[in-house]
Amino acid sequence: MGNANNDFKHTIFGYGMTYIVLTHDADSVSKPMSHVLRIRSRFRLTDLIAHLLGLTNLYDNFHRIADIEDDVGAKSTFFIPAFLFPLDPVFDELKSLSDEGWEIGLHAVVERIQGDGLIRMQLNYLRDYLGLRPMGVRSHYLICDEWVLSLYANLGFRYDSSIRCETAGRYDPYLIRDSLLELPITLMDADLFGRLHLGEDSAWRFMEWKLKRAINSGSQFIVLLFHQESFRMKGGRLYSKLLWWLHEHEHEFLRCIDAYNVYMSSRAH
Repeated sequence: MGNANNDFKHTIFGYGMTYIVLTHDADSVSKPMSHVLRIRSRFRLTDLIAHLLGLTNLYDNFHRIADIEDDVGAKSTFFIPAFLFPLDPVFDELKSLSDEGWEIGLHAVVERIQGDGLIRMQLNYLRDYLGLRPMGVRSHYLICDEWVLSLYANLGFRYDSSIRCETAGRYDPYLIRDSLLELPITLMDADLFGRLHLGEDSAWRFMEWKLKRAINSGSQFIVLLFHQESFRMKGGRLYSKLLWWLHEHEHEFLRCIDAYNVYMSSRAH
C-alpha cells in the first residue's frame, strides 16, 4: 500500500510544490423552514432532525469548516458579503475566526448601474465599521469585467478571485494590474452539483481528474471554492474528504493572502 501511494505522488504530484488555496463563499447563513423541508433529501437525517428541533443551524458552518481545516493544519479564506444576509448573528463568529488566523475577504455584490459607490459601501461596512479588514475580493455570481477589476484595484484590494481557470486560460495567479493579482478558481462545488448535476461518486472522480490535470500541467497553485452553507449537504460534504486526501498527499494549504504573498515574493527574486 505504501509503494502505491509513493507511485501516485511521483506520477500525479511530481511537479514540485503545489499550493492548495482554500476558499469559501458565504451566500447565506439561514433558510426558511419551508426551504429546508423542500430539499431535505440533501441532508443526513440526524442533521435534519437536529435543525428542525432548533439544536443546530445547517447553514452556519463557519466553525465546522475551521475545525476540519485545523485538523490538517490548514486555514482558509471566507468571502463574506455585506448585503446578502444580516451579519450581526454571525459577527462574533467571524471575528473569532479572524483572530484565530482565518482570512476574511469581501464577497462583493456587483450592480454596475449603481456605480462604484455600491462596492465602496460594502468595503467600508466590513473594513471601517466591523473592523474585518478584507485584503481581497470575490464577486457574488463571479461577476467580473474590466470595469469591476479596475474598481477593485483602485479600492486597494491586493487580489481578486472571481475568474474561473477556464476563463483565465491558466490555473496559476497572474497580475491584472501592477497592484491587483488574479487567483483563478480551479474547482467550485456549485459547478459540480448545480451545473454538471453530478452525484457524489461521479463528482469525486471528476475532482480527481481535474486536480490531476491541473498539476500535470505544471501549475503551482490550485484554488478551491466550497460554499460554507453547503458543508453539510450532499456534495458539500466532499470537502472534508478532499481536504484529507490532499493532506495525505502532502500539499501545503494556503489562504488567498498567503498565495498573494508567495507569488509576489517569487517575483521579487
